[in-house]
Amino acid sequence: MKTRIYPTFMLAAFLTIGTTIELSAQIAGQVINFTFNRYNSASNGSKVTVHDGENLGTMFWRGWTPGNEYQASAGFGVDVTGVPLDGYLPSRLSFYTGGSGPLERMTILENGRVGIGLSNPLELVDINGNVIVRGTRISLGLGSSFGNGGEALTHSNTDCAGALLPDEVLTINNDGGFAGGVYVEGAGGLHVCATLDADCLQAENNVVSENGNVVALGGAAIAVPCAPGQGDFIAEGANGDFIARHGNFVAEQGNMTAQANITAVTGNITATAGSVSAGNNVAAANNLSAGANLSVGGDAGVIGDASIGGDANITGEANVGGNANVTGNAIVTGNVRVGNLTGTPTGHEVAVGGSIIAEEVVVKLQTNWPDYVFEEGYPKPDIKAWEQFIEKNKHLPGMPSAEVLSKKDGLELGEMQRLLVEKVEQLTLIIIEQQKQIDALKTAQNQQKN
Repeated sequence: MKTRIYPTFMLAAFLTIGTTIELSAQIAGQVINFTFNRYNSASNGSKVTVHDGENLGTMFWRGWTPGNEYQASAGFGVDVTGVPLDGYLPSRLSFYTGGSGPLERMTILENGRVGIGLSNPLELVDINGNVIVRGTRISLGLGSSFGNGGEALTHSNTDCAGALLPDEVLTINNDGGFAGGVYVEGAGGLHVCATLDADCLQAENNVVSENGNVVALGGAAIAVPCAPGQGDFIAEGANGDFIARHGNFVAEQGNMTAQANITAVTGNITATAGSVSAGNNVAAANNLSAGANLSVGGDAGVIGDASIGGDANITGEANVGGNANVTGNAIVTGNVRVGNLTGTPTGHEVAVGGSIIAEEVVVKLQTNWPDYVFEEGYPKPDIKAWEQFIEKNKHLPGMPSAEVLSKKDGLELGEMQRLLVEKVEQLTLIIIEQQKQIDALKTAQNQQKN
């Protein structure tokens, strides 16, 4: 049978005795219930129902202190938290501790919510303060409506593939149980405060920053201010490269900046409204597009098209497999090669494998313009000597032969223009001399007629 033991005035008497008293009860095969009853009394002695906010009872443990008094140290109590109904009495259970006067430390509401450090928890467990978890893993979402979930946080020395890590780390979604991955929402974003290695951030799919920044410091800890514009890509240090092996780099509003390299192995590099800037090299397996400027400290290699809305400043070589569209200025400190070239021409800043069309070409000569032909003391050309030279060498004196040009790496346009002007001026001297001879013959012929 079920036995109920109700505390009476005898139980209170036992609890107030100053000596240590052990209370025990054992009834084999039975359940022992202690029930504390509370009701209000009317003037006629009848029972009156309890009301919302009323304390049903509180039990404290007290001890005799040097101040010759009992001091309460811990306890628990029950309070009504709603309007009592027939067969329904909502309540809360509060736990108290404190050496100089017990304070409410934990609360369990009628709906089962547990609050630690606060009396009105908003979730099943609501903690106001710090938490230390001494286990090695935390699992979330088990049996939820979204899926069975998995290990949300795991303290381990191996990665998700079982490879041994150099130190113990905290991994997120270690067993891949959350199909949706990890989503961080809010202006604060996700901050990592540590010495960042090259593999600090690993993403098999996408890294998306709609309003914030993606920052890779790389290498050892670097003390640099991190206050870029909205939506910028920034890579600081030797190991701070951005590499996309299968995807694209896209910055719709901000700039894409790397003090080392920017590399897209199979995708695009795109800054819709901002600039693309790399202290070293830029390499894109497909297209490179910058709404503003392009600044490259090393080489720029693009297999597809390169579209630049502003200026293009490249210190090294610019290799573009498709079209290069630059709205502003294109400044290349190194060499520029355009088109399909036979061999690898060296010693030239610009090499073109095809024709060039321009409304005007200005060649700045590095030698004297051949006006020296008209100076006093310049030897007048001898037409007979020219004739003998041409018969023997098959080209004009002072001009390179076809054999010489075939051995040289192209034709020097400026030097050739200078030689041609020199020949024109020399021929002009010959024509002037011949005209003098013609005029002298005409004068002698007229004198004979007279």
